[in-house]
Amino acid sequence: MYTSTVDQAESAARDARLAESPILLVGAPRSGTTLVQRLLLADPRCCGSQESHFFASFGRALRDFDRKAAMARPHGLACYWHRGDLVAELRRLWIATARGPIVGAPLATEFVEKTPDHALWLDVVKEVVPRARIVHVVRDSRAVCASLLAAGRATWGAAWAPKSLDAAIGVWRSHVAAVLEQAPDAAVVRYEDLVREPVPAMRALWQHLGLATDDDALARLFDSVRAAPAAAFRGAGQISETPPEPEGFLATPGERRDALGWFARRRVWRETAELMRRLGYDESGRRSS
Repeated sequence: MYTSTVDQAESAARDARLAESPILLVGAPRSGTTLVQRLLLADPRCCGSQESHFFASFGRALRDFDRKAAMARPHGLACYWHRGDLVAELRRLWIATARGPIVGAPLATEFVEKTPDHALWLDVVKEVVPRARIVHVVRDSRAVCASLLAAGRATWGAAWAPKSLDAAIGVWRSHVAAVLEQAPDAAVVRYEDLVREPVPAMRALWQHLGLATDDDALARLFDSVRAAPAAAFRGAGQISETPPEPEGFLATPGERRDALGWFARRRVWRETAELMRRLGYDESGRRSS
């Protein structure tokens, strides 16, 4: 089929536009970011793929540039690049990375990317894709710590999940604090709200993102995802070429803070109470405001 130069240019401009204003889902691992990702990707207006870890991978180059450029004897990339050119190259690489899922969903109007650890790289995100919209998925710190420790005992999580309570607390706290500092205006999705009253929680997020919809449509999206939570999603507007998630990968309501002993729960609360309250939780796990 013949495609004109004008059509190609318009398609390329659309692809770049979606890549340069992505919806980035971040938060502490085991907070429900995958559920939010799959709910959004069940909407045909959204496209995306598996976690890219792009900013965690390439952001190191920009931070290393700044660190070495500030030394008494500058060296490294600062001797080869102007900083603005490096940022522009990272932006070009990001657009190229996002191109596959975007091209595969020609009717999509939004590109969704989920990498929890991007919470720690939002300073780089701001420079490379300043129009990115950040969605912060949060969950009770005690439930997250319980889920992280369970992941550390599973084959699929052994390589990355913390093995001690102190380490699990550190993961939750570092991710949450980074988002609150770097993206205070991020849309916040509470995992507990999403599983207890999914439609109101989804409605608030969809409205924040400018995606017009109605409650019946949101209920159908939620039911379709929950019916096959670990299935591989493929096709336009969905995750492509991604195998089903391993058993136990997806956070579930059953992974409650009560999985930790009383003393461990108290310890997690003591270490995270300030941040938990800023997120709207009280000690019982209910809304504090």
